Amino acid sequence: MKNFSTFEYALKVSGTQPGDNLGQIASISRRDFNDRESFICRTTTASVEYACLMIENTILLRTNRSGRVYAGFEKLSLLQPIVERYLRIADLSESVYLFGEDDWRPPRHPNIRVINISPDFRLAREWFLITQSSTLNCALIAFDEAGVETAIEEQIRYWALKTSNAAVVRMLVGAVDGLIDWTLAA
Repeated sequence: MKNFSTFEYALKVSGTQPGDNLGQIASISRRDFNDRESFICRTTTASVEYACLMIENTILLRTNRSGRVYAGFEKLSLLQPIVERYLRIADLSESVYLFGEDDWRPPRHPNIRVINISPDFRLAREWFLITQSSTLNCALIAFDEAGVETAIEEQIRYWALKTSNAAVVRMLVGAVDGLIDWTLAA
């Protein structure tokens, strides 16, 4: 688990083409997000948060209790401002797996499993949201070039990859599932 990177794995399996590279952008537009099956870009914290919000809202509107959600936040404390949204997502999903450095504990929920990540793991520098259900297959994976301790949120510091290709999402789910120690998932 220490050397695994969801971002690098997503790059490898997504097959993104040169035309899928949006370059360096200050924000991801809803149009690009909805109209492109896959893309990659360099962007800001706010843009990554907005892309995650678009997926979260879609989960809340489309999930049919059979879906699984995997979310990585670098540090679990980054989940604090939106924890109510994730509790609602857990109400509507088969299971929600939250990955992050153990600096805060989310409220307990029967459909949520917390996966603690050591700060020296590569996943501790990534944000990801992967959802797989019969009505929604989507993933956003972002690698934080600067590290979570960087104070200037407006600067471009993430490489982000989005895909709604069901085969790629299935491979990402398989890889992330393989990281979970089912005996320890809290």
